[in-house]
Amino acid sequence: MITLTVLVGLVVFGVSLGIYVHSSPLLKRGVRTSAVCVNVGQVAAGSMLLLEYTPVGAPARQYAVGPFAFPPVRVGSRIDVIYDPKRPHEVSLPERLPKSERGLVVAMAVSGAVLAACAMRIVLAVQG
Repeated sequence: MITLTVLVGLVVFGVSLGIYVHSSPLLKRGVRTSAVCVNVGQVAAGSMLLLEYTPVGAPARQYAVGPFAFPPVRVGSRIDVIYDPKRPHEVSLPERLPKSERGLVVAMAVSGAVLAACAMRIVLAVQG
């Protein structure tokens, strides 16, 4: 039971941390711009879009996003993206970002507390 709890705690913590690291700069200082769809490709899980956007004062960049069961745009159409002006390669569709960082921080805190409790129980079991 402890092993399963540790595994679940690690997975939740890792996923929350990954989303936080990617989303936090975009939520804090992200710049919304319009991207053009330059290609639509098929993969086993659906359609992938290749989007091209131009950060302020930088050359055009491309961003692959998906998969989609039904692509939101066709080649030549425009869609909004948010990029980090300090690192223009960090980009996301606005609807794929969390609304705030609060939920991610809570998930990391709860999973961290579960991991600490499991570690404490393991230490006590080894000592006793």
